[in-house]
Amino acid sequence: MDKQELSPKVQAVYRAVVELFAEGADLNTLTVSEITARAGIGKGTVYDYFSNKEEMLAGALYHEMNVACQELYERLKDKKNLFEKMEQILLDMENYKQKMECAFKVVHLLMDNSQVSKQLREILQKKENYEIPLYQMLQMLIREEFGEDSKVSEEDMLYLVMNTISKLVCYAMYLNNDVVLEKFGTKTMRERLCKNVCREVQNYKQPAFDQG
Repeated sequence: MDKQELSPKVQAVYRAVVELFAEGADLNTLTVSEITARAGIGKGTVYDYFSNKEEMLAGALYHEMNVACQELYERLKDKKNLFEKMEQILLDMENYKQKMECAFKVVHLLMDNSQVSKQLREILQKKENYEIPLYQMLQMLIREEFGEDSKVSEEDMLYLVMNTISKLVCYAMYLNNDVVLEKFGTKTMRERLCKNVCREVQNYKQPAFDQG
């Protein structure tokens, strides 16, 4: 999760994109004029920093996800184990919904063929190992659970991280269902997801686990 130093105008553009997205704007129809009007800068000026609208959108979503993951990782440092860390992530999904939605929007964008998606992939290709911050954060948490001497393979780590992301996506969908939330709340579902993630990781920590 790399830290980025951004100019004030780029920050304003990114903030405008995230605000418009949070208000329900369609990224495919959002215009540069709408973005610059919200950012409070001239439409011509913005092209001193970006080549096109897609670069603005992809850059804003990536940056917001990166910041959200950095802030979240800092809040996880005092947690004792993976269960507590996963629980905090799910609580953040409840309490900081706008920031976390950007993280999942990036994951979703990587799976389609829109111009924004293509621009986002270009941004990621410039990053080490072509990894998104959400993936990197979860990988660090799982490695911490294994310990420094762990020899978990790259393939097994990929599975564990992707399995965890799938649980987070499920919880994001759960949080968007008001009827279900009102009926069941979040506590039980949150505990079940945390236990499932921990169980998968624990299986790979067992010496006798058959990985064939």
